[in-house]
Amino acid sequence: MSTVFGYNGKIVYINLSENKVEVKDLDPKIAEEYIGGANLSAKLTYDLLSDQDYETLKLNPFDPINPLIFSTGPLTGTATPSSGRYCVTGISPLTGIWGESTSGGFFPVVLRRCGYDAVVITGEAAEPTYLFINDTNVEFKNASSIWGKNTRETTDLIKKELNDDKVRIACIGKGGENLVKYAAVINDEGRAAGRCGLGAIMGSKKLKALVINGRQKIEYANREELMKTGKDALKTSLTLFQSLFISHDGSLSYTDIGMVLGDVPANYFTNTEFQAEILTGRALKEKYPVIKYSCAGCAIGCGRKTIYPKNGDEIDIDGPEYETVASFGPLCGVIDFDPILEANHLSNLEGVDTISSGVSIAFLMYLVENNIGIENIKNYLKDINLDEIRWGNSEVLLKLLDKIINRDGIGDLLAEGVKIMANKLGVDPGLAAHVKGLEIPMHEPRAYLGQALTYMTSCVGASHKKGEFYALDGEICSFKGIRKGDRFIIDGREKTVIAMQDIAAIYDSNVTCSYAGVNTPLLMRLLKAATGFDSLGKSRLFMRAGERGSNVKRLISCKLGVKKEDDYLPEIVTRALKSGATAGIKLDLFENLNVYYQTRGWDENGVPTEEKLKELGII
Repeated sequence: MSTVFGYNGKIVYINLSENKVEVKDLDPKIAEEYIGGANLSAKLTYDLLSDQDYETLKLNPFDPINPLIFSTGPLTGTATPSSGRYCVTGISPLTGIWGESTSGGFFPVVLRRCGYDAVVITGEAAEPTYLFINDTNVEFKNASSIWGKNTRETTDLIKKELNDDKVRIACIGKGGENLVKYAAVINDEGRAAGRCGLGAIMGSKKLKALVINGRQKIEYANREELMKTGKDALKTSLTLFQSLFISHDGSLSYTDIGMVLGDVPANYFTNTEFQAEILTGRALKEKYPVIKYSCAGCAIGCGRKTIYPKNGDEIDIDGPEYETVASFGPLCGVIDFDPILEANHLSNLEGVDTISSGVSIAFLMYLVENNIGIENIKNYLKDINLDEIRWGNSEVLLKLLDKIINRDGIGDLLAEGVKIMANKLGVDPGLAAHVKGLEIPMHEPRAYLGQALTYMTSCVGASHKKGEFYALDGEICSFKGIRKGDRFIIDGREKTVIAMQDIAAIYDSNVTCSYAGVNTPLLMRLLKAATGFDSLGKSRLFMRAGERGSNVKRLISCKLGVKKEDDYLPEIVTRALKSGATAGIKLDLFENLNVYYQTRGWDENGVPTEEKLKELGII
């Protein structure tokens, strides 16, 4: 085939059931219209699944037909600031709908150079397996000896077996092996594709790891322009918050800022006031040795390695990030770095999403504290006393997390997520903090109404990375052509929510980190220089690529049963709080949802219309 600039130009399809490998050319039209990463993976999934497959996956997302896809984009590993990222997708076992997550590190750049733009994995191996892609050559390796090992042990053992320290590895721990519904995929020791339970799909396929060694060269349409524009982006894109606060103190630079704004949930979304100064990036550095690090090509360096002393040893912990600190910390009533660091480290070692696990633990604490569903809770308790499950009990926090990872006792229930927890415990479903089954992250819906509507309509459920309104209205990041507004007003701003979601889809398709804040004019120049596609250098067609991705993901989810009734926020996060920066804010966004549908070109049930799908070239 002729060169597709900016791409490897190949997709590899791997069937674990048959140990079969098939390589197909990347269609240049698909590359131009979907870019890469998450959008490309959605298009590949949509083309791969039949109507009968959707019916099968409705009943069981762990069915071997579920396509697990690792992908990069045309800007991954280029001169584009903070472009060391990749994407993992599949039908989420947690939500039962479209699932995607991205991660940084050095694995993404090597994945980019392995010779394939996407690795599509189906089937189920007969025995534990890891895949080794060595410059386009795919090998099936027996992983029986490393099944049960944590992610760091797995990484070390595979490198030793292959006698190669340069390979990069994305793997699962016990969380994925035990099919914890929100299990994560871990690469580079602590970088995580954490949301939507994609690590559990790996576990169901008996796939322990994807191992990459790539040295393939990629041709760009205009390498000189790509380098020049990358330098321009580095100079002009970073805001003061990104270049100073995040660079100096990591994502924890937001803890006290967020608390003042009422954006950090505490005590399971019933409070926003706590001693935030104890859990900031500065406080972390005052208490422990902290080493700053960057993902490949990163201009900011938000990564942190914390040296934590325990039992006479020093443990090298990746993190903690803001979301992890907030979910294991104030959300559970814990205001102490020690247990948060331990929970963070255990989550990385065994591969579970720190957001969903923290929210699930906090939900249990909330129910016990408020004497709700107690008799049913007692039925799940084995070696934990009911009176231990209280706000701020760091010992029970760690004990419950370990039980989740091992699906032991009540941990087996918590491993299902809050939606199933509420159902099995027979409590009001409005108390379960999720959207479409995905736990609400650590940005309060009541703090930014644009974020609230974003959660309701996001392609994966409640995700703060699929349209960052807290960054826009909080003036953390700037987005060219999109103005901030009053954070408590959403009427008339539904179109802005859509634009932010479509921009997020483009970031996740490039694949680039949103922290770098590369504005849309620069992204267009970068994509055109990389690919040579004139359309990606034109504003309307550039945004159309994001819109196309948002719509095909929604279409997949609709085929899996999503309807208007699923686009809602639970009562636990809509009722007004009595104190804090969001006191008195009560959410009722039903009419805004209708306007959103109309603006999107979706019908009254939230399904993309045939007219819209034809307009976007999806059908």
